[in-house]
Amino acid sequence: MRSVWAINTPQGIEKTFGKHPTQKPIELLKRIVLASTNKGDLILDPFTGSSTTGLAAYLLGRKFIGIDTEKEYLDLSIKRFEELDKNLKRKFPKNNHEKITLLQNSIKV
Repeated sequence: MRSVWAINTPQGIEKTFGKHPTQKPIELLKRIVLASTNKGDLILDPFTGSSTTGLAAYLLGRKFIGIDTEKEYLDLSIKRFEELDKNLKRKFPKNNHEKITLLQNSIKV
């Protein structure tokens, strides 16, 4: 087993709605989530930024709470989750996907 992962920088599609200065590639976060959690686990990211961790969690059947003090990045996160949800519903129309609810107002900026 290799101890070093070779993963490219975030792809253009990951930056469709904007970008965060320290944005990580989704493939990296998916590996970390798989290596450190089980389906149904809750992941807390207190510095969520553009929510790449949250997107990976959602795709892999984990629950997610993301926190950030910057409204700009919370708005970016919401757009990314909405797009992911829309794409999953289009790809898997018969599956009922859990409604994504982001409580943007719970964080005072």
